[in-house]
Amino acid sequence: MLQWRFFCLDEIDVNLIKIYALEAMQNVDEGKEIKPSRTKKELVIPELLQKALDTNADFKNQFETFTLSKKREYADYISEAKREATKQKRLEKIIPMILKKVGLHDTYKNC
Repeated sequence: MLQWRFFCLDEIDVNLIKIYALEAMQNVDEGKEIKPSRTKKELVIPELLQKALDTNADFKNQFETFTLSKKREYADYISEAKREATKQKRLEKIIPMILKKVGLHDTYKNC
């Protein structure tokens, strides 16, 4: 979108480019623009994480203080595991991190 690719000089039609550029300038002057539709990804909390949130009030309170993206990081981290044992292991790993208000990937951001 909003680009035109040429792979050789023979493909370039100067008159067509001029028409295209004038039309683009007219659209800008008229305030026309195409806005991409952005749908927000819904937060889906896995059952295992939800059980932990329901049983531990401190854990739930700290989790609720996170931004939507951080909550999604943790939820996806658990959901992406295929085996239940891996999901449980990941949950045990993230509980102390959440209680310390640390994001899942924060250690890599400080480099």
